Amino acid sequence: FCLELVKPLFKSVRLCLFDRGFYSNELMIALDRMTVPYLIFVPKNDAVKKVLAPMRSGDTMTVEHEFRLNRDRTVIRSSTTYALLRQIYAKRLEMSLDWCFATNQQEIDLDGIIQTYRGRWDIETGFRVQDEATIKSKSRDVRIRFFLFAYEQMLQLIWSVFYKEEVTFKGFLIELSDTCSERMNRAEEKASKHTS
Repeated sequence: FCLELVKPLFKSVRLCLFDRGFYSNELMIALDRMTVPYLIFVPKNDAVKKVLAPMRSGDTMTVEHEFRLNRDRTVIRSSTTYALLRQIYAKRLEMSLDWCFATNQQEIDLDGIIQTYRGRWDIETGFRVQDEATIKSKSRDVRIRFFLFAYEQMLQLIWSVFYKEEVTFKGFLIELSDTCSERMNRAEEKASKHTS
């Protein structure tokens, strides 16, 4: 389990954020055993829809959700807390949504839970930005691959420090590519004039 490898590197883990794809009884039991606080976006299954149905727009509540895990002919029983929010406006998406989170936290700030979960979105955005700069290479030479990685990091740093407020990372890369192409064309034209 990856968390067991990473946990010794930190004094404490304040909160682990997980996408709905990670929602599983096995994960929640493992995190509880390791005393790691978690916040997992829960898929809107029938049980969640049933609890959300009588709630009015803007309502929030927590409910205890008991579950079991069948593993190696053993039944493990546990529970988590569902934090439910009905028709809460998501400014970023410009629409109201129902939200359900599973958590083992003792104190749950229902007013700030969506904002807390947004931290995971920012991490995803960072990975997407990094993917935009990935230079495809088939080289197996570690030095070449390291150089290309360092170059990608340099591009991302330049964008982050100087251009982030003005243009998206993809836009920055396109402008940089266009500028390089223009300069190459001018240099080639200049060189061909001198050789003729």
